[in-house]
Amino acid sequence: MKTYLTIPRKPSVARLRVLLFLVLWLVYGSVINSSNLLEFDLQQIGVEAMVERGQFYLEGSSSAQLQPKGDVFDYRGHKYAAKQPGQFMAGSVVYFLLHKLGLSYVNHYLLTSALVTFFTTSLVLAASCVAFFRIASAMTATGRGLFWPVAATLSFGLGTSAFAYSGIAHHDALATGYLVIAFYFIFELSRRSPTTRASYQKSASAGLFLGLTITTSILPFYMVVLCVLYFLSLRCRQLTPMFLLGLLAGMLPLFIYDAVSFGNPLRLANIAGASVFADTFWHFDPKNLGDKVVFYARALVFYAPVVAVGLFGLSYYPHQIKRNPEFLTLVGLPIVLAAFVFNISSDGDCQFGPRYLLPAMPFACLGIAGYSYLSASSERRFATVAVVLAGTVSFVVNLVGALRGAMSCPHGQNAFLTHVSSIMRGEGRSYPLAGWLLAPLLVCAALLLFDIARQRKMLAPGVA
Repeated sequence: MKTYLTIPRKPSVARLRVLLFLVLWLVYGSVINSSNLLEFDLQQIGVEAMVERGQFYLEGSSSAQLQPKGDVFDYRGHKYAAKQPGQFMAGSVVYFLLHKLGLSYVNHYLLTSALVTFFTTSLVLAASCVAFFRIASAMTATGRGLFWPVAATLSFGLGTSAFAYSGIAHHDALATGYLVIAFYFIFELSRRSPTTRASYQKSASAGLFLGLTITTSILPFYMVVLCVLYFLSLRCRQLTPMFLLGLLAGMLPLFIYDAVSFGNPLRLANIAGASVFADTFWHFDPKNLGDKVVFYARALVFYAPVVAVGLFGLSYYPHQIKRNPEFLTLVGLPIVLAAFVFNISSDGDCQFGPRYLLPAMPFACLGIAGYSYLSASSERRFATVAVVLAGTVSFVVNLVGALRGAMSCPHGQNAFLTHVSSIMRGEGRSYPLAGWLLAPLLVCAALLLFDIARQRKMLAPGVA
């Protein structure tokens, strides 16, 4: 009888996840705009160099748009990006296929770069939102329905800096997606028997995505270390070799890039260009620490207040959950990232929102599911209002950033208000993929709403 009752629900839940993925992916693709594609061309320059000239250094393109500039340094007669190579390598896989189909940066820059972005950052972030949804669903109190995991997922996907950077082939956004997916696989291992074949696959996948995180961005390095400790805390010795093999596979592209480019597999780009980009090195300075705490607190409140609501919600998880390794890791991830970004000189020049906190935002948003443990319905209703209000404000702010562009120079201005002013002046943007994606987006959004309403009817009356 129990099996019979659960069978009809499984396809519905799977369909909801697919629709959630499609809606977010199509939203991300629709807002890819000319401003981001032109301002963040360094991400595309590295891709073109790998595919068209088979080199890791950046110079040599015949296009004026694809000349090295910005975060670039000279090393032994060549110009390199002061970035981890993962964003270029992911993009090169997509561009290789597009190039075979006749598209090129030189002849179709906006369309080609938009497609590279759509099939890298936008795709990975949308997939990470589905992984996030599964984590949030598992962490929601039994019988509380879909509101809390869906609200948490949409808060991360559309109410944080992930949305503003979803239309850029950006290292930090891409690495954030990898990190969430890796955490999901370890989270699943903590809740399942370690003896199944699926456990070995999940272990290898967790290691692979953690390795890809480091290959793509050094910003969440300490978060990756904490996730490795989380995996080891499960004490599944038989799974450790697969996990380590996956980790090595994910970092192998980085080792090859560093060995070929800088003569040492462990010499990162920021180390090779340390004379120019030392502002991202950790150092303790009380004044700098205080300034950064104030800066990021204000930025969170203005650009992503739903993250603050999520952090507060972490306190409402019951004590038996708070003692579990997954919750301790969940709380520790934003802490170790803050300990790093609060103690470096740079604060992310010309950014839209607190970009350096992006890898912590999904884990903070998991706190929204913590409100489901409030015992009184009146308290849950109040929490619902707070989440909806904060989420709406966060969505509007980051929607403007996604539509208008994440590059906001000169540094220090209010990026949101600047964009609003440009909208009022009638300054336009082009959206290379919107014409193709808006119609399927509307269809998928309608199906998603219908599916959520259908599942709510399956719940017992009076369950909030």
